[in-house]
Amino acid sequence: MGLFSRRRGTKGGRKATKDDLAQLREWSSQRSGVEAFVEPQTSVTQTTLLLVAGDGEFTRRRVASPQAAADFARKAGIPVYDTNRVGYPQRMRDYSVRVSGRSSGSSSGPGDPRSGSPTTEARRRSPDELRAIAALEAIAGVGETTGEPDAEELRRIWRLARSRAHPDRRGGDRTAWDEVEIAARALGLQGEGR
Repeated sequence: MGLFSRRRGTKGGRKATKDDLAQLREWSSQRSGVEAFVEPQTSVTQTTLLLVAGDGEFTRRRVASPQAAADFARKAGIPVYDTNRVGYPQRMRDYSVRVSGRSSGSSSGPGDPRSGSPTTEARRRSPDELRAIAALEAIAGVGETTGEPDAEELRRIWRLARSRAHPDRRGGDRTAWDEVEIAARALGLQGEGR
């Protein structure tokens, strides 16, 4: 095997597939008031399409390009926006708060990791933090979440991404490793135990 014969992986993990579009189509057909938000390609992830229902429930999947996202939205008859121009809708954050509040209800005890303050964490996600989460999910090879992961799940995804991006596993290539570290800093995960 030659020195330069190793093939590098694709940017942001796996590529968008027809299954991704089928999942988006099915999800949007089962909800009302759905709007589409295109999340542009970054150095870490490829373009993703975020769908947000009228009640704030949301999901995201990879798409081939911003044009593919716009075509999907046009065919589905839903409005489409660029997150760089309009940001993320407040109802999405409100939904995360409601869901987090429900999961940390009275049944959680003092030893329950959900008994912390997940609602505060979900409310403060910026567009950069959402992109960092998507980057970690892509590098870790986990499917996109239908909502924002809680703190424990986020740490799990981060550890998995670090494991998969380690330069020793990639023939000395630090590109993915550096992307994981940048995402972790954006999410405040750097000072935590590994």
